[in-house]
Amino acid sequence: MIKEVRVIKGKQLQEIGMNCFYGVGQAAVEEPRCVIVHYQGNPECADTDIAFIGKGIVFDSGGLNLKMNMIEMMYGDKGGACAVFGALHGALKLKPKKNIIFAGAFADNACDANSYKPGDIITSLKGLTVEIGNTDAEGRLVLCDTMTYVQREFKPKKMIDLCTLTGSCIVALGQTTGGLFSNDDEFANQIMASSARSFEPMWRMPINDEHREAMTCTPYADLNNLGASRWGGACTAAAFLEFFVEKDVKWCHMDIAGPVLQAGAKAPICNGGSGFASHLLLDYLMHN
Repeated sequence: MIKEVRVIKGKQLQEIGMNCFYGVGQAAVEEPRCVIVHYQGNPECADTDIAFIGKGIVFDSGGLNLKMNMIEMMYGDKGGACAVFGALHGALKLKPKKNIIFAGAFADNACDANSYKPGDIITSLKGLTVEIGNTDAEGRLVLCDTMTYVQREFKPKKMIDLCTLTGSCIVALGQTTGGLFSNDDEFANQIMASSARSFEPMWRMPINDEHREAMTCTPYADLNNLGASRWGGACTAAAFLEFFVEKDVKWCHMDIAGPVLQAGAKAPICNGGSGFASHLLLDYLMHN
């Protein structure tokens, strides 16, 4: 079932052009690493049906834009990658007849003299340049390079990224519901159906031209990782990632910042680190 496992770490990320990813983790004691597991449930077909990509910031200090609030909760910033590899664990037992990429973008957003800095301009693997407006907007940087790498190497028909990306999504939807963004209505409806069956609630949210324009607000680079203002932060973060979705790839972005860590959660959601969205992904695999 497991065809291949790849681990790209440290300077290897930089050597192949994953500079945004490397920048986030370059100040940490432990090297950043991209972990990819190629699950082959349909060996008769060479195509990749879907890719799951999770943000795995193992601790988020905020970098040089040091967090002033809730820093003690930032072990939970790897919740997207946890959901992805939780789904892999389930897939190995349920054996869906699909070819699937499970990828985690792991880095420690640490803070020292080697940290990437506000005002830096970094060239992504796709070739788009990114001005660093804030080092605490790091999740989109590890994700954008991982998304590009997975699409180039495995050419998935569909792609889902999962991440504890923005506090704005918690402001919008609360602590029990994740935000869903998509470029394809049918795909989004399938995810919403799985959300209902798995008791892991999602709510669809928009990406419009206002949000896209907010991420191109810099005269110095193609994109800014922060955006033009604080408003609609979950939507502008999704718009940033949309720039890294290749043509004809059906994509869903799941901002699960709220439900990943739940104090006093109600069954069937687990208290504390909930593993939110792993059941949703498995339900999707088994019903589509």
